Amino acid sequence: MTVTRVPTPTLRRDRIAVADAYGNARLPASAHDAEPQRVDKIPYGRFRNVYLYITEACQLRCEHCYMGERLERAFKMPYVSVMDTLATWRRMGGSKLTILGGEPTLHPDYIRIIRGAKELGYEHVITTSNGLRPAARKFAEMVPEDFSYVQISLDGGSPASHDRIRGPGRFDEAMSTIRELCARGFDTRIICTVNRANLDDCLNLLDIADELGVSLTKFHVFSVIGSGHGAAEWGIQPHEWIDFYERLERVAPGHRTRVWYQPTYARRERMAGYERDGYRGCIGRTLDRISIFPDGRAYVCSFLFDTDLHFANMVDGKVVLNKESNEFDLFTAVLRDASCGSCKAGASCMGGCPAEELVMGAASCTTDPDIVPVCRLWKADVPTGVNAS
Repeated sequence: MTVTRVPTPTLRRDRIAVADAYGNARLPASAHDAEPQRVDKIPYGRFRNVYLYITEACQLRCEHCYMGERLERAFKMPYVSVMDTLATWRRMGGSKLTILGGEPTLHPDYIRIIRGAKELGYEHVITTSNGLRPAARKFAEMVPEDFSYVQISLDGGSPASHDRIRGPGRFDEAMSTIRELCARGFDTRIICTVNRANLDDCLNLLDIADELGVSLTKFHVFSVIGSGHGAAEWGIQPHEWIDFYERLERVAPGHRTRVWYQPTYARRERMAGYERDGYRGCIGRTLDRISIFPDGRAYVCSFLFDTDLHFANMVDGKVVLNKESNEFDLFTAVLRDASCGSCKAGASCMGGCPAEELVMGAASCTTDPDIVPVCRLWKADVPTGVNAS
């Protein structure tokens, strides 16, 4: 299989509520709460989660950004194309929509798009933002009812770590936006990409979230894709990530703010628990999500954003399957020939992570017999000793 990266700009170059099998891993709101806070989750369903990148433009050039060279070409999806795309994927089963960029609030029709998505029937409309002043100005024109929740990126629990990644003064700017959103009643959440540059102080975000009134803090692990190719030294090894989230599991119950994280890698003995929670392995089999970029490319797996192995293209509002080398070929090949050479996790693994092998050169489970890759797009319930929803 021949794989090429996304072309460069010079070559013209996305509780009991409903029982859920593809949900959100989270820790309890607080060990001191009389009752855990309710968290509604989205059940399994084909293309239930839609991630739409309405613009590739952004003021920042974070060294860990998976958008990579797309930031330089800075495509914006026209409003009509955005709405056609949203209508199509709503018909395909889309229910939970996340609007991203780049920095999505830089799109001239951002507010119209958010409100238009709700009119199309999306049950959950979410956005992720860097929280800088242009974003704050857009949010000032909006109301809490416009969103299910707003995620603001904080890459570290101090100005030193965040600003090292995002630039001087950015931490205070984002904090100001978070504080304002919380004060106005928006469901506001913090999202953090954990890497070697901020690993030492990321847990400080739990104190910050409690202070500001943030409803949830979410931790992702740094992926060496996009701009991350130029910051490989920031990459976190599987055992380091497991050590981090096991420490997170110990300290988070002492905080009011709920916590989610992506397992990504797990000790083998935990896989049976993930399976009981509904983990079904590779997103290429569950087809639970789709990510669409301004150029029309649609991917199932975000780990493949650097490649030409997209699932489909959006053409005049229609889904046109990619009949060249594509994601589906990659996903299904491991059902026949395991990516890692052997299977240690039964039904949940079924061949390993082919995207990981393609991007990183080898499956993570080949280097440590105790580690199993968990689809980095999955967030599973984590047993914490508290009956959290």
